[in-house]
Amino acid sequence: MKQESLSTYDIFCIHALYAGACAGLIYPSMLINSTIGPLWIPIAVWATASLLSGMLYGRLLLKLNGQEIVPFVGKLIGKPFAFLLLLPVLVFMCAAITVILRSFTELVSMTLLPTTPMPFMNGMIILPAALAASGFMPIARASRALLLTAIGTILVLIIVSFPSTEWDLAGPWRGPTGDFFTHRDFYAGSFVWMGFIFTAIIAPYSNQQAKRFQKGFWAGIAFTLALVLCFIYIPTMTFGREMTEALSFPVVSKMDAIYEYWIIFENLTAIFLSATLLCILLVLALQLKAVERIVTGIWTKLPGVWVVAATMLLVFFIALFIPEWRNMERFIINSVFLRLYSMFLFPSIVMLCYFIKQRKAGSV
Repeated sequence: MKQESLSTYDIFCIHALYAGACAGLIYPSMLINSTIGPLWIPIAVWATASLLSGMLYGRLLLKLNGQEIVPFVGKLIGKPFAFLLLLPVLVFMCAAITVILRSFTELVSMTLLPTTPMPFMNGMIILPAALAASGFMPIARASRALLLTAIGTILVLIIVSFPSTEWDLAGPWRGPTGDFFTHRDFYAGSFVWMGFIFTAIIAPYSNQQAKRFQKGFWAGIAFTLALVLCFIYIPTMTFGREMTEALSFPVVSKMDAIYEYWIIFENLTAIFLSATLLCILLVLALQLKAVERIVTGIWTKLPGVWVVAATMLLVFFIALFIPEWRNMERFIINSVFLRLYSMFLFPSIVMLCYFIKQRKAGSV
């Protein structure tokens, strides 16, 4: 029986949904507060960094020959060293699940459901856990449907929000300062550009499938860049730089400020959050699946369903006991090393070990 694999369109859908889940939450506030210069420059820097990291992963996937990354690394350097090499990636992924879950539930609690108990809202992780336990192809199939519904809704809301904007409020447009390199909020925004890492982890890749990954990655980065620019500039062109810097969720504030007489729906904020929720459910399933593939790739006898269930419970209780929103922000800022390691150091070390082993094998 022929094994199913991710298509270029599947990879693009997952990238688009990852952007939809992450780019509209806390990222705009962090990036806007990271510079007094043009906002598009730090966005371009992270887009370039993401391209470089994606190219590294693309080269690595070409070496797998139908394997998954984790078993490949285990055979390359041995399982004990593979575990040590993958441990920061595993911690990053568990942290990413916690951040996305708690960020969204905190946002919903602040805007729509202030009296709903936090444990009840955190319990939404049960749905993506069930999807993750069913395999990576159900996640891919779900992404195709959600691209049309969730991302389609978000794009319509973006179009609707443009008429009440003024380009002059978003300045300056020129004059790069580079001041964002010294601001910690700039580095905290790296998580938005990392969806391809989860996609690379969850599935086996032949040479043909690795080329599909590269095509889907390029299309996904282009979409992410466009979406991030909209999520950054639309609130800024509505409220101005100074007021937008004071907002914790600029995109949500913008949705709440939309008023057009021809719009029949009153609460666009609820519609936006509902579309974002659909993206988040898919992304949480993707991240849980990536954690499961890492753990079962090292300890092959562990049932994947148990790993997903254990990760779900771990994230649920961590998210539940985070005292307040500011603790979440500090964690995002202080964990930048894990994200940079996952983007650059991990694939570079694996590629270096691969070339060293190939060179030794050729010299025998």
